[in-house]
Amino acid sequence: MTAPGAVEFRDVRLDYRIFHDRTSSLFEAMSNLFSRRTRSEHLRALDGVSFSIAPGEAVALIGPNGAGKSSTLKLLAGIYGPSSGTVKTAGRIASLLDLGVGFHPELTGLENLYLNGALLGIDRRGMTPLIPGIASFAGLERFLDTPVKFYSSGMFMRLGFSLATAVEPDILLIDEVLAVGDAEFQQKCQDRIYGFRGTGRTIVFVSHDPAAVKRLCDRAIWLGDGRIMMDGPVQDVLAAYSAAPRVGTGAIATAPREWGTREVRFDSVAVTDSAGTPVASFEPGGSIRVSAEVSTSLPGGVDGLVFGFSLHRPDGERVIGTNNLELNEPLISFGSRARLVLEIDLETLEPGNYLLGLALTDPSRGRDYHWQDYFYPVSLSGGRVDPPLKLRKATWKTIERS
Repeated sequence: MTAPGAVEFRDVRLDYRIFHDRTSSLFEAMSNLFSRRTRSEHLRALDGVSFSIAPGEAVALIGPNGAGKSSTLKLLAGIYGPSSGTVKTAGRIASLLDLGVGFHPELTGLENLYLNGALLGIDRRGMTPLIPGIASFAGLERFLDTPVKFYSSGMFMRLGFSLATAVEPDILLIDEVLAVGDAEFQQKCQDRIYGFRGTGRTIVFVSHDPAAVKRLCDRAIWLGDGRIMMDGPVQDVLAAYSAAPRVGTGAIATAPREWGTREVRFDSVAVTDSAGTPVASFEPGGSIRVSAEVSTSLPGGVDGLVFGFSLHRPDGERVIGTNNLELNEPLISFGSRARLVLEIDLETLEPGNYLLGLALTDPSRGRDYHWQDYFYPVSLSGGRVDPPLKLRKATWKTIERS
């Protein structure tokens, strides 16, 4: 396998180790480790997966959440190594997974472009002629000499996307639809991605959107429970996947669950309509309002808190998930207690029953404070269309408590 753009998975297995200890100090964590009291389990994300992709193919990975799609992309990107089996790729790889990963906050945009070019095997001489096009596409010509720590999240992601797609990769990895910048820039992103078709580059695309899969790919691989359920022409695989029952094909469990450090926590949550009336069913055009009373045990309060939400089908498959950081909304700060108000404005394209989940995190510190998965049932009314949901707007408000 020497042709640039070729991919081969051979009997690949990938195991994650999940820790269940909740420790409040480094001393306690080390004590648990040396006394062998640390509780953990192994989760097999991929179980004997084998496939090959020829140079120039556009292949979609489909399946419910937890099926192993994103894990497959991360193996291809070299972020993970397989627990067993072999993963082989040929040529330069660009990944649209976590945009901007690898950017150093103290370096300028220009310095980060040269640094990441070097990581991709492009020296300064090769990178220099690409800089104007990258900056122009991202709309950041005036900000290349600014340290990226002063960039907004939207600027950060635009630069990451522009870099990843400008280096002429042999293999392009795409995880879900990218919410990069405003609607005009998102259209530019989609046009550039679809422009890769027919150029001899290999595309591996993870998506829950059948229309996007059909538009971009000729072949699909259906993953379920970490195994390949079907591999073939995109129309045939999508038809089989749509007709299959979701339970038992890789969907995650839907029993309500909570986890996190609880250093910042939900004390109470009310789900209402826009007028503040507690309801569980929402008509087209109506907003879902989440009012959460939160508190913290952190000394000095909270700064830079991320408040996220997700909507899942009853089988656990995630339909929408985002947060104030991804949508370039203000991060949350408060002293000891606050009331957080989240307004979710949805376009309901697939009515039915859903499960709302909430999360309080601080990605900059790697802290998961409080997650409530599959916690709040909601029913959405309207005419049935596909895809199921589109997010029009989400806003956050913080009301300081004494």
